[in-house]
Amino acid sequence: MSAPEPDARSLSTRWIFASGGVASGIVGNAHYFVLIYYNQILGLSGSLTGIALAVGLIFDAISDPLVGFASDNWKSRWGRRHPFLYASVLPSLLFYFLLWHPPSLIQGELPLFIYLVACNIGLRLGITLFWIPAYSIIAEITSDYDERTRLISYITSSLSVVGNGMSVAMYAIWLVPTPEYSDGILNPAGYRDAGLFGALAIALSIVVFSVGLHRFIPKLKKYHSVSSLAPREFFRQAVDVVRDASLRAMGLAGVLYYTGSGTYAVLWVYIYSFFWEFSNWEISLLVIPMVLGGLALVPVLPRLSLGREKKNVAIVMFIGASLVNATPIVLRLTGFFPANGTDILFWIMMVAGFLETLLFLMLDATWTSMVTDIVEESERDTGRRSEGIILSTLSFAQQCAGALGTLLGGLIIDLIAFPKNAEVGEVGAQTLFELGLVYGPLILTLYLLACFFVSRYRITRSGHEKAVADLSEP
Repeated sequence: MSAPEPDARSLSTRWIFASGGVASGIVGNAHYFVLIYYNQILGLSGSLTGIALAVGLIFDAISDPLVGFASDNWKSRWGRRHPFLYASVLPSLLFYFLLWHPPSLIQGELPLFIYLVACNIGLRLGITLFWIPAYSIIAEITSDYDERTRLISYITSSLSVVGNGMSVAMYAIWLVPTPEYSDGILNPAGYRDAGLFGALAIALSIVVFSVGLHRFIPKLKKYHSVSSLAPREFFRQAVDVVRDASLRAMGLAGVLYYTGSGTYAVLWVYIYSFFWEFSNWEISLLVIPMVLGGLALVPVLPRLSLGREKKNVAIVMFIGASLVNATPIVLRLTGFFPANGTDILFWIMMVAGFLETLLFLMLDATWTSMVTDIVEESERDTGRRSEGIILSTLSFAQQCAGALGTLLGGLIIDLIAFPKNAEVGEVGAQTLFELGLVYGPLILTLYLLACFFVSRYRITRSGHEKAVADLSEP
């Protein structure tokens, strides 16, 4: 008989999962600033910066399924997941710090490019050692269709609140104008100070999450495997998992979705600072509704999704979020939107930021919960529990497409000849039009195509419950 499931419904367990979102939120927030830091301040070209970030994401995409496979089959007195969780602390802290503190002896584009690649790879490996086991534990702690969504909503909410909160802090605390830098975005000391804070917060987040769930180790689902960690066994298990039609559908959707999201992330600062011409103080205020959107996720999503099919919830969220994201850009390009510097523009973007954040977060949490539900179907078909490999396919698609999106963002900056050391209000109108033209319609198209593939997901509430019941039979 299998061990009884631990108490996943307790408030303390949910808050432990929320603590894990802090590390991912800070690392994710780095995407919004690392391109502008290395391009505008350190002088690395947009293309090389984009390539360096893409290389790290590609490495991450390769390491994700390997870490997932290893943690699925690991045997230790600390279970399958915790050895990897604890191992992630030091590299995550160290390489996040180094990312924002390049030594003064790094001079010239090529050395700086190599340094950025090395830091990005190290950081990605560290966070992978945490992220894959952390999400895999969800499938081990509970098989309940709705409770999985609730647990994921806590970690997703925390990720968003911290990520957006870091943006508020960047503009309100670290990137404020100084006598030397009238535009705080160009203040290198701000990025370095934020890098130190972020590194310490990442380490604390991982430690709290890992120690908090340590007591669950004896109760987690046992997976008795006679297989080795040999490469041939990895490919055999990976092929078995990828045969699942629902997983393939979510993988294809993920490539399109995260390509759009990666492009969005690296161009976000350019859009808000140069396209909309908001001041640093205004941007810090505009991020506050995004933080509130993250806080609203926990009470809203579980109630909205209760009793409903996850696929239907995801499709509605996808369409709504995509339209809220793209409509202001499209209206500006066609001349039907308030001018920069007006109060109405500021308030429209405040509302749009809240709605966009909440809708995308509900989509992300539902998406992860949908992938988690593939675990039981796969176990029934293959006889193996492969939480790590299955969840890593989500990350694999995310990182590969994120790499493409990051690369696209860097190439776009060079393609439209966006000036270096640019001041807000001094960038040419044609350059800004081209930026919006690529940003808005391109991302909307990618999102809507991704939504189509989500519709091909096959697992239903009743189908999941049947798979769980089948596995519980002796």
